[in-house]
Amino acid sequence: MRAREVARSVAVVAVVAAVVVAAAFAGGFLLDSPTQSEAPSAPAYDANELVAEPIDDGGSVTAPAGDESKTVVIDVSHGNGVSENSLQPFVDALVAAGHEVQLFGGGSSSTIGAEPGAAFNETLRGADALVVASPATSYSSNEVAGVEAFADAGGRVLLAAEPPTTTSTTSTVSIPGLTSSSSVSASGQPANLAASFGVSFGDGYLYDMAENANNFQSVYAGGDSGVADGVGDAILTDATPVTTGGDASPVLTASSVSLSSTRDEGSYAVAARNGNVLAVGDTDFLTSGAATEGDNDVLASNVAAFLVTGDKEAGAPAAPAGSSGGQTGTGSTVVTA
Repeated sequence: MRAREVARSVAVVAVVAAVVVAAAFAGGFLLDSPTQSEAPSAPAYDANELVAEPIDDGGSVTAPAGDESKTVVIDVSHGNGVSENSLQPFVDALVAAGHEVQLFGGGSSSTIGAEPGAAFNETLRGADALVVASPATSYSSNEVAGVEAFADAGGRVLLAAEPPTTTSTTSTVSIPGLTSSSSVSASGQPANLAASFGVSFGDGYLYDMAENANNFQSVYAGGDSGVADGVGDAILTDATPVTTGGDASPVLTASSVSLSSTRDEGSYAVAARNGNVLAVGDTDFLTSGAATEGDNDVLASNVAAFLVTGDKEAGAPAAPAGSSGGQTGTGSTVVTA
């Protein structure tokens, strides 16, 4: 090969190498150019913030054992949203203390000449306390009058409610010689019973987006006397407020919470008492899943004590004129340990 051709080949190789080096340098320069978007510098998320704070769940429900065994009737004849199993901690505490618990499931509807609610009132005559929780149907006027007479005679009454649900109306066909009746859905609230004692329940649930028991619908409530004695942080889920009038007064309050139906924030009464009647805008605090959480065990124990420390006159409500009175406990199932 001639010297000129050799020199030309070397020159071509040198030029190609220079172009490659320049291109690589330019590419690196472009990648480092401040005009290009850089990946955001996001701090690592603290996974510990996702861990729910543990709720104290070491309590137990108790009931006082007196010299006299009391009979507590739990009504389940109105489609009530409770059962022996769901109320087990509460029922077990009463039975363990020597008291009798009866589940009233209703009497015969074909009794000739009997008024609606006759079996219900007959059961009350042999009872010392009544629990009405989350009914699906309303109480007849005869039953309301029976509960009023029961409370006036010293019988203790617990009315527990939930936020209202869809309403409906049912009726039975009237047959000559037999009783006929109709019922309107109570939507989880014993509204007509509560109204007789100056209490009404709300139309929504309470919630707290800032301070709650790991669920915005699980709010804290407290008080300092009566059934709220020692209750600083009861946990009420889907609770509805109670409004008082007449001789009824609030005994348990949820503070700095909001009401779903209005979004208004404030302090709401969630339990009220009128003499021998206690109304609570929640039923969950008595159930197996919640009775031992927070101060619910204290609240449930206080409610149990409220029910069995009354002094009820025997035979109230009185039997209708011309009735033999019959035996007590019709349609009831006695709960044993």
